[in-house]
Amino acid sequence: MKKASQKAPSAAPYASLEKNASSHFSAGRYKNAAEIYKNLLKHSDNPDWRKKLAECYLQRALNMAEKGMPKEAAVLWENYSEWAEPPLAALEAYILWLLSVKNTEKAFARIDRIDAEQLDKNHPELAVWLGFLLVCEYPGIEAHVPHDSAVMLHWQTVRDALEAYRSNRLEHIDDLLKKLPFRSAFRDLRSLLKAQLSLPASIEQAQTLLSKIPDGSPYRPAANALTAYMFQGSAFVEASLQLEDSQRRLIAKARDLSNKQIELLDAIDKQRNNLTDKAQFNLAIRYRELIGNEAASRFCQAMLARYPSGRKDFLKNFAAKDSIESERIQALIHEENHDHDEAEDHWLHYIEALKTQGPESHKKIALIYRHLTQKLPPSLAVEFLMDSLQYDPEDRDSYLKILDYFEQEEPDPEEHAIWLAKGLKHLPKDIEMLVCAAKSAMRKKAFKKAAKYAQDLLKIDPVNTLAKELLFSSHLAHARKLIKTQKFHLVDKELQAAEQLSIDKTLLRQADLIRGFYIWAAEDKDRGLKAIADTLQSMNPGAATAHFQGFIESALMDVPYAPIAKKLPAVKAYELSEPELLHLTESVERYGEQLEKLDVVFKALDKIKAPLKKSMKLLNYGEQALLAWCQTLEQIDHFDLLKQCAKSADGVWEKPIWSYYRVVAECQGDPSRLDITWTLRLQNAIEIAHEQKDSKTEFKIRRFIERSIGFQNPFGFDDEDDFYEDGFDEDESGFDPDIIEGLFDHVPKRNMIKIGKKFEEMMNKSSPEQLMMDVMTKYAERVDPNQLVGLLMDPSFLVAIMMLEAAQSLRIDIDLSFDEIIEFFTDDEPFSFPFDPY
Repeated sequence: MKKASQKAPSAAPYASLEKNASSHFSAGRYKNAAEIYKNLLKHSDNPDWRKKLAECYLQRALNMAEKGMPKEAAVLWENYSEWAEPPLAALEAYILWLLSVKNTEKAFARIDRIDAEQLDKNHPELAVWLGFLLVCEYPGIEAHVPHDSAVMLHWQTVRDALEAYRSNRLEHIDDLLKKLPFRSAFRDLRSLLKAQLSLPASIEQAQTLLSKIPDGSPYRPAANALTAYMFQGSAFVEASLQLEDSQRRLIAKARDLSNKQIELLDAIDKQRNNLTDKAQFNLAIRYRELIGNEAASRFCQAMLARYPSGRKDFLKNFAAKDSIESERIQALIHEENHDHDEAEDHWLHYIEALKTQGPESHKKIALIYRHLTQKLPPSLAVEFLMDSLQYDPEDRDSYLKILDYFEQEEPDPEEHAIWLAKGLKHLPKDIEMLVCAAKSAMRKKAFKKAAKYAQDLLKIDPVNTLAKELLFSSHLAHARKLIKTQKFHLVDKELQAAEQLSIDKTLLRQADLIRGFYIWAAEDKDRGLKAIADTLQSMNPGAATAHFQGFIESALMDVPYAPIAKKLPAVKAYELSEPELLHLTESVERYGEQLEKLDVVFKALDKIKAPLKKSMKLLNYGEQALLAWCQTLEQIDHFDLLKQCAKSADGVWEKPIWSYYRVVAECQGDPSRLDITWTLRLQNAIEIAHEQKDSKTEFKIRRFIERSIGFQNPFGFDDEDDFYEDGFDEDESGFDPDIIEGLFDHVPKRNMIKIGKKFEEMMNKSSPEQLMMDVMTKYAERVDPNQLVGLLMDPSFLVAIMMLEAAQSLRIDIDLSFDEIIEFFTDDEPFSFPFDPY
């Protein structure tokens, strides 16, 4: 038997229209919503729809008013009033819209419908505006304000105060204003008049009074004008530009400004929405008599960096054509155009001129030298930093950058020591200089010196944590040395000195460890051995790192390790946790920084090689932990462990960096061992890195491949004459001598000999990869980084750039720029230089 079909009840006939209207309303599309609600109301007088329709008209009216269309706003408000229930919103605004378009008939009719009680209680904002219109003597307004309202009662007092002000009977005004209640519709006028009366005796009091007038008050424009009148200088100009033309001219006259000054204000006002660099430059020249010739000159000089086309007008108006200032101006112009080579040349000429002016220009010379370093690679920047210290020998930052260069970029212990001594001579109490000195002494194992520098630091800054750590490390290092040399009677003194420092408890455990070795070597072997084992296990997150640290410390103090190993848990079938691997990474880095030779670190790693290899096979680590481990292994050249880690990780994470680490490990860090298989693998990794926008990895790989090419003395000359007599020799690196001859053939032989010598010096001083990094640093802003990386793979391009750098460092003009070299190597068409007569 079939079930009787049941017909679903139909939805309300206008539900979808109402939903559509509601959607428009919520989105602020009030016109669309209103049309739908009007259509709905034709079929049903729904109170909710009437309310929504009224709200649509009101919101549209307010929007029109915001757009400066009061006439249209008033019409929409009238539509709103037809659908809305009392009390009507925005009534005050409606009346003011009508008055603003001079529709006084409707405005007055609406005001007439408001009695005194309604005006005082329900329409306080309208009362303020009606009071304002009374003050402004708006035609016919007084007859329509309820005569028994508070506004009219207070109006008589205000009228008397205004009459007293016009008659200059100022002593009566304050008494009259005191009669006005606190919430009077004329309260803002009261603040305005009192502020005016307080001038010029108390500007601060006047500003306080004016600040009480709210932004929406009809008296706010007058308050802004009076505020502008009180300002001086640029603040006056800025404030006056916010005023209407009539107000600004009134204030200008009150300030006794000249016609020329008023003209300048008007000119700025007309162009303020399009006050370009050119407009500002021209205004400064046109009105330089007002500004002052010197101030106008300084301003225009600064503007030339952004408006180089003004140079001719500047030289014409300020007569700087043959002065040294012309060099500075040219330098700024070239910098703005990113032509840093030309800018450097002008700065150096400017410096030479400043040198003739004596000591008063020394600070300026030093600042320019330091400014020049900003766009140079470290190897060239360090020379200017050294030059700057001849003229300002107490600049800490310059010393620190030089020291960092000879420590990190181009390690040179002798130069580092020379500049450290110079820095300490001029800045003996500088914290950062003393930190550098202490670290340097630690590296040289001059522990007493390191301790002295750390103590000097603590005298200056008793809570300096770094100084305490340096002093602590110095005491421990000295204690190790004393144990090793069996001067046991001095060990306890060093350890006590270390323990007395208020320092982290984790660090203090290191002192406990050294004390254990001291007890073992000098007092009681069993007790000492137990102390060593207990401390190692409490300091480390696992057995492997305990063995690692135990071996290194025993080696540093020349103590047998075998007895210690027996007291520690076995690590034969052991797996390192991720925290332990991170701890080991940090330990390797720390010992790597402290020790001149890494053989002890390698032997310590050999002690835990088995658990490390097992852990790498299981690979229960996050990728970041393994990347940190591989980076550290590469830094210390431990390629056996690096190979194990990279091989395992390369099968899990598809990132080009893992291919790089695997190939580096296979080649034992020697690019010359690259075979065709590994080279192709790296080329593929470069493409992936490029696609993944991993520029660091891409450049790292490219640099390794470039090192495999190797180009020593690409010109193949042995002495000065060989540079030209024998020409350039071919080599197998991919370097094309014909390109270099073509680029530099126009340069005189005597200059090329100098450039060639400088080039050889630069090549011998820096590795090819360092030179490539210098080029990347200096020119990255001028060329697309990916394009520059590709160009640097061409040895001929790098040689050409380094020849250009050599010429610039010698201040030799070779009539060839970086951009022209780029164009030569990227343009498929034959290249013609500006100096080519054909």
